[in-house]
Order: sequence, then C-alpha cells, then structure tokens
Amino acid sequence: MKKHLGKGTVLALCLAFTASVLGGCGDDQVKLSELKTDKYVTLGEYKGLEVTVPKTEVTEEYQENYMNYILSEHTEQKEVNRPVQQGDTVTIDYEGKLDGVPFEGGTDTGFDLTIGSHTFIEGFEDGLVGVNAGETVDLNLTFPEDYTPELAGKDVVFTVTVHKITEPQTPELTDEFVKSLDVGCDTVAEYRVYVKELLEKDTEQTWQQNVEQALIDELTAKCTFKEPPKGIVDEYYNKIYQRMNTYAAMSQMTLEVFLNTYGGMSLETFEEQAREDAVEAAKESIMLQAIANAEGITVTEEDKQAAIAKDIEQGGYTSEEELKMDMGEDYTDYAMADKVMEFLRENAVIHEE
Repeated sequence: MKKHLGKGTVLALCLAFTASVLGGCGDDQVKLSELKTDKYVTLGEYKGLEVTVPKTEVTEEYQENYMNYILSEHTEQKEVNRPVQQGDTVTIDYEGKLDGVPFEGGTDTGFDLTIGSHTFIEGFEDGLVGVNAGETVDLNLTFPEDYTPELAGKDVVFTVTVHKITEPQTPELTDEFVKSLDVGCDTVAEYRVYVKELLEKDTEQTWQQNVEQALIDELTAKCTFKEPPKGIVDEYYNKIYQRMNTYAAMSQMTLEVFLNTYGGMSLETFEEQAREDAVEAAKESIMLQAIANAEGITVTEEDKQAAIAKDIEQGGYTSEEELKMDMGEDYTDYAMADKVMEFLRENAVIHEE
C-alpha cells in the first residue's frame, strides 16, 4: 500500500520577464519606440552605475563534479543474483490483508520498488532486505495513525513475491563512453578539455546575465515611475500566460492542474503574480527606451539580426522561426534593449568577486 505523496515543487515557475528577455508590443498596441517615455518614467543617473557581481571559478573540482553528473545521468539498472540490499530496485507482486481479507488498493503485480525510497509504509521496504529473487515473504505491518480512516492504526499482513532484483550501475569515464556522448570527443583527455571550455562559456554567459540584472536593479532604484500603459502591460501578461500554457501543454495538463502539481499554486495566484511581473517588465522596457531616447540610440537591421542570433544561442532555439514563434516577429525592441544594456555596461563600474 503506497503512501500518499505530498506536493513538491519540481519545476521552478519562471514568471518574471525583463525587457532584455521579452520584446515589445503587437501592432495593435502602443509601440515603445513611439512612446513618450517621460510621461511614465523620470530617469535617475544612468551613467557610472556601480555593481558587484560574483563570478564562479571553473575549478578542477567543478569540472569533476560536472563529469560525475553526466555519468550519473547514464546510470542503468542491472539485474543481480544476490539478496535485496538498500538502493536496489525490485519487481514484486504483493497482496495486503486485513483480518485475512484483501483490502482495496493493497494489491499489485509487477510493481517496481526502489528500496529506501519510502514509497510504502514503514517496514515494508526494510522487510524485503535479504530476500532473494523467487522468494515470497509475509510482512506483518501496522498502518500509521494518520492514514486513511479505514486503515489507520490497523495491523495488516502483506504477502510479497520478489521476481527480480536490479541495482544502479554508473558507467566509468572511458574513451568508449566519451564517444557515446556524441559531443565531438574521442578520448577522455579531449572530453576534459571540452568540459572545461563548456563550463567556462556557461559561467561567462551566466555572469554577463547577472551583470545585466544587477545594472537593471541599480538603475530601477534610481528612477521614478508612473503606471505604464495598459497595452504594454497586457502584452507582457499575455506572453507570460502563453509561456506557462506551453509548459502545461508539454506536460499534457491544463494550466490549472500544471500550476497546482508543479508549483503548489492556484490559477488565481498565478494570474495575480503574472500581472505584477508584467507591470515590472513594462516599467523596465520603458526605462530602457527612455535611455535610448536620451542618448539617441537607434536600431539597425544588423542590430536585429545580432539580437536574434544571440537569443537563438542563449535560449536553446533551433532556428529563427522557432524563436519568433515564441517571442514574436518584430525584434526591434529586443535589439534596442540589447543596445541600451551594452551602453550601460560600457559606462558602468563593474566589480567581479
């Protein structure tokens, strides 16, 4: 009899989208480039912003941890001929009886159970340790007091037959394994170089993103805002809502079920949070556009193509078409945000820890 599982967040729900990530408005809405930004934001000093952003060092330990993680991702279950141990996965048939009578939900066949996972009530998994494949055992157990009313505190007997025992086996880091990864490496030595370069690139990209966010936060604190236009806020809200709907569809769930399952969040709470995030994203967009206006920063077709190429690489998109399906056709505001952020970085004092 399996325990009722508690809710847990297994997916971080990404709700906050800044101007450097999301672009502008549809044709039926107010365009950022045409907006009188001084009606909505009073800029503070935006040159000489000073921020401190720590940077992760790619140490040998960091590299080893990454490679061990990749190895663990390729762990397979291998059948073994010995008694059950902690950590094994066993294929079992079981039948639970209360006062000699099978009870509802207490029987299953061909069930795969990992010993130590605490999937079943206390004593069930430990009772299988030492059992060999092909053996049948009776487990005299007691349901916890906080279980369902029909079984809470009741003494029961589970008859369990172990059909197969497997243990996790992690591959070794060999030339053969490296080739199987299909990352362009044939030897372990080549793979170590590849991993170092990969982690250094990822670390640099993450640091650059953190620098941009730190500059945005510092700049926002120096500005005074009024309520942004509803059209721009609605555009951001719709993008957030659409993105989360996409995640839900990928999991074959309704948005409401998806939010509750993976975020422990009601649809109403999500909508409130998404609206707040849309307002903040709109303010940031207007703030960056105000700096563009003040500095005479404009966007060329080459700037747009550069922004598209950057977001394809950093966002993991496979093509420009896929990117625009997600982000929209007009990339002007994305490119403008990139150029303004470049201007802010060039005129900022950035300390690296």
